[in-house]
Amino acid sequence: MERLGLGIIIGVGLASLTRITRPTVKRAMKLGLVAFGALKGALGEGRERFADLVAEVREEMARQQQGGGAASAGARVEVEPPAG
Repeated sequence: MERLGLGIIIGVGLASLTRITRPTVKRAMKLGLVAFGALKGALGEGRERFADLVAEVREEMARQQQGGGAASAGARVEVEPPAG
């Protein structure tokens, strides 16, 4: 009989704890999802910027090769500082 009483007390305690913690857990999950979405967007933007930079470098290299390899002959190569 003692176990039954203890089980009922634990059950009631867990039920009331669940009512208190459930909204808190839901809020934390919502914040986590919002943060994940923001991070995903920032990473996508960074990946896009990197891809643009790679494309620019490849284009410049192709132009230099078509121009007779001026960069490898000791010509000056200009490097722009990063924006931002």
